[in-house]
Formats: sequence, structure tokens, C-alpha cells
Amino acid sequence: MNMTNFKFLRISIVVFFFAGMISPVAAQEEKTDAITFSGFIKTDFWYDSRLIAEGREGLVLMYPLPPKTGADGKDLKAFTSYNFSAMTSRLTAKIKGPDAFGAKTSGVIEADYSGVSNTDNNGFRLRHAFVKLNWEKTELLMGNYWHPMFVTEVFPNVASLNTGAPFQPFNRSPQIAVTRKMGKFNLLAAAITQRDYPSPGPAGKIPVYLSNALVPNMHLQLQYKTEKHVAGVAGDYKFLKPRLTTATGYKTDEMLGTWAAMAYYKFKTEKFQLKVKGIYGQNLADQLLLGGYAIATVDTVRNIETYTPTNNLFCWLNVAYGKKVKAGLFAGYSMNMGTTAENTGTYYATGADIAYMYRIAPNVTVKSGNFEWISEVEYTAAAFGMPDIKGVVQNAELTANYRLLFTVLYYF
Repeated sequence: MNMTNFKFLRISIVVFFFAGMISPVAAQEEKTDAITFSGFIKTDFWYDSRLIAEGREGLVLMYPLPPKTGADGKDLKAFTSYNFSAMTSRLTAKIKGPDAFGAKTSGVIEADYSGVSNTDNNGFRLRHAFVKLNWEKTELLMGNYWHPMFVTEVFPNVASLNTGAPFQPFNRSPQIAVTRKMGKFNLLAAAITQRDYPSPGPAGKIPVYLSNALVPNMHLQLQYKTEKHVAGVAGDYKFLKPRLTTATGYKTDEMLGTWAAMAYYKFKTEKFQLKVKGIYGQNLADQLLLGGYAIATVDTVRNIETYTPTNNLFCWLNVAYGKKVKAGLFAGYSMNMGTTAENTGTYYATGADIAYMYRIAPNVTVKSGNFEWISEVEYTAAAFGMPDIKGVVQNAELTANYRLLFTVLYYF
């Protein structure tokens, strides 16, 4: 056998070897029932009457920034601004495959271009990536999806990307969730970690405070659902370990356990929708809500810290009427109830200096074919002051922002 034939034989063996490896994979792919792509192209145009606490170049409006007096006595935060953005345009792939373990299987991968932080605007960002196993009465979801406190059946229909935050939870997280169907009732239990929406702490907003506690965020929810009605109650609990070592090099095992309770309701007809939701809970900054926790005590010898959570109330109402032309109204309110114990004044929290806050946002949606046009006026007012030793904000004064928002969507 000459050298040319020998090389050809070697190449043939390699080709047949890899063909043998690939063919079973190809055979499995041929069994996939369907992969469908969908999404939308979205552009937002907006104007703000003052500077705001925000995300994604102002797309995610949280609340107006408090006044800050400059050397000339003028408010340094009283500046108007505007912006355009198309970074929330979205692509979704839905997969249906062969049965496994006696269950129907499906999966979703979804992404947009809004990045994972303000330093990654226009970056390709994973939103959802999960698989489902569906038996007759049980569903198992594993992957990155909306946190159960979001409640996909009952969330505000608004134009703003904040989707009602910081009055409505906004969080997507890696999780394992099991739903048991019992007639008109569904019972959901989930174990959740943090990724893109972590809790604040000594090193900033990072997921390690939850993972170092070695206990996932636990959630239990009971939901009643019919053609016109959806109602539910839920409880949520999580542990954080803010530090592994103190500032002076001592090991610390101090943890913080916090809870939240939630109730919601939706009534729906062909043209009318009414939605309401209420939450009372602790340390909910990871949900893009106000709150967090504070340092309660510090051991002066080893600098070991203990922690106390903030307690906050959130509620909102959303009504809408129409079909091709739809008018809607969102109204939200939140209140800071202070910390459970006295604290040192050091907070790992969002809006610890806000006593209460409210938002009113009317909007009009016009649909034609695959196009949707939405105009919205969003008025958000926050009462800023100074928290006392129990975290209750004193001498609060209101500061407000008007946002004029115009959104265009093209669905495909």
C-alpha cells in the first residue's frame, strides 16, 4: 500500500468513526416533533421629568432620585432627559420532543439584547432556558424562568419594561418547580437560586450570599384557576449568608432568614380585565422591590455582624378594557415598615430612605395585524427622608417623576 492509499484509508476510518457517533444524535434529532421560533421587534421612546433610579439606560424606571442641593441652592437631580432604545427585541425558540419517563416533554430558550447589567447594554442576554416534563396531573420545570412570585397568570399589562416594579416582583432565576394539578387548583413547590437578580450585600449584588447559605430560596403557592378567574396565595422563604469572614479575618457563620406572603386575583372577560396583588415581606430587593436588610449588631472584638431585615408592604391594581383598541390603568403603592430589630444604620437594601411610594400609569394600546402601538404616562412619587434606629423613615417629603412613553412592537 502506497502512502497516498494509506492516508486515504486513515481519513476514511476517521470519517466512518465520526459518522457512527453522529448518526445516533441525528436519529434523536429527527424524533423532535417541532421547533418553532417567535418573538418581536420592539422600540421604546421616552421622556423623564427628572433623574431616576434606573436600569438599561433608563428603560427600567424604578423611582425618582431624591433632591440634592447644589452650591447655588438648585436641585442637582432636577434634569429632564429622553432616550430611544430597541434592545429589548426578543427571540424565542419553543421545542416539543418525544415522551420521556412517561411524560410529554417540551423546552424553551428565549433571549433579548438588553444585557445582564448596565455595563452590558445591547448584549445578547438569556431570559428563559428550561425544560418541562408533563404527566397527567404533575408538571416538572427545570431551568431559568420567572420566579414564582412574578405569577405569569397575574402581572400588570403596562408599556414600561419595569412591568410594575418596584410594586410588582420582577425576577427570573434558575429553579426546580413542581406543580400538582388538583381539579381547579394547582399546588406549586419550588427551590430557587439566584443569578441575574441577586440580593445586595457587603460585596454588592451577587448570588453568593444565597448559595453560601446552602439552602435554596423555597416557595409554596396554591392557585385556583377557571376560565374567568385566577386567585392564589403563596409563601416564600430564603436564607442569606452575607459574609464568610469578617473585615478583620475571623470566620463567621451568621445568616439571615426572611419570609414573604403574597395574595393575588384576576377576573377576565373577552374585553375586560381586573388584576390585584398584595405582598407583605422581608428582604425583597432581589425581586426589584424596595427593601433588603441592615446590620443589627457588630462584635467589636472580631467584627462579626448580625442582621435584621426590612419589612415592606406592596400592592397594585391593574384594569384594562378593549380589544384592538385597549385602555388600561396601573396603580401601585408600597410602604416601608422599618426593620425587625434596631440597626446600626448600615443597609444592604434598595430605597431604605423611602417611607412610601406610589405610581399611577394610564395607557392606550392600538393593535393592527402584527403591529402594536402603546402610549403611556407614568407618574411615580417617592417620599424620601431619614430612617431612624428601627428603619422607619422620618420627615419624608415627596419627589415625583413624569415619564411619557411610546412603544412600538412588531410580532413574528
